[in-house]
Amino acid sequence: MRIGYLAGVILALSALSIYAQEADTLTNVSLSEIVVHETARHIRAKSTPLTVEVVNSASLRNHFTGNLIQSLKHLSGIQSMDIGSGFSKPMIRGLGFNRITVTENGIKQEGQQWGADHGLEIDAFHVEQVMVHKGPSSLLYGSDAMGGVIEINQLPPPPENLFFGEAILLGKSVNGTMGRSIMAGFRKDRWYTKIRFSEQHFGDYRVPTDTVIYLTQKMPISNRRLKNTAGYERDMNVYTEYRHYRYLSQYAVSNTYQKTGFFRGPMGFRMPAGWKMMVAAGI
Repeated sequence: MRIGYLAGVILALSALSIYAQEADTLTNVSLSEIVVHETARHIRAKSTPLTVEVVNSASLRNHFTGNLIQSLKHLSGIQSMDIGSGFSKPMIRGLGFNRITVTENGIKQEGQQWGADHGLEIDAFHVEQVMVHKGPSSLLYGSDAMGGVIEINQLPPPPENLFFGEAILLGKSVNGTMGRSIMAGFRKDRWYTKIRFSEQHFGDYRVPTDTVIYLTQKMPISNRRLKNTAGYERDMNVYTEYRHYRYLSQYAVSNTYQKTGFFRGPMGFRMPAGWKMMVAAGI
């Protein structure tokens, strides 16, 4: 009799457990999409006091003005010290001249450090990638890099044998700039070579006034054009490299020629002798 009661209790408990399992079924829940935006470069930039920004060729083309530093001044902390009408000096967080370093293919370019009338002697059309190091980098690039480094590098060659080319046209209405650049290159097995020729011509700047004031003196502007600000620039670049397993050899030859004028007002406008002496004393 007791065995019968015990069997009945076991059957009742089994039925309850089966009912509970059927009632407690899983429900499908659809969650919204979660997208995580992060790269190793951004993580590394957050963990180091030295800020490094990489500007690719697409960004350079979107902000291209015919002048490399003016194309980079949209970056935070980068300023362009414009000299004359065709070239500029770079500045990083207010430091320039001998306080920053500019390298091209690993070679330091010191032309922009020489004087106030010397700009960056690099063909802006030939630049493919720029790494901007903001902050002291003297341990890696020398004592001139206490304010930062602008590092200009070449893009890696295409993975397959290829013949390629590029043609760029540039125009500006404010000074009648007409620029063009032609590039041709090839990748053949272990060799990678490209040649570029660039040229720019520009006239006197047009300004929306007939008079400017310099050192409290009024100077007339003939036909609303700043005289002696025209000029031209010609650049020739040849780059080649040889790769074989772990061996890499790079060769780069470039020639930059630029001729441009300065507005003669700040350089000595035709005014009374006393005003000229005041300007000379100020210099």
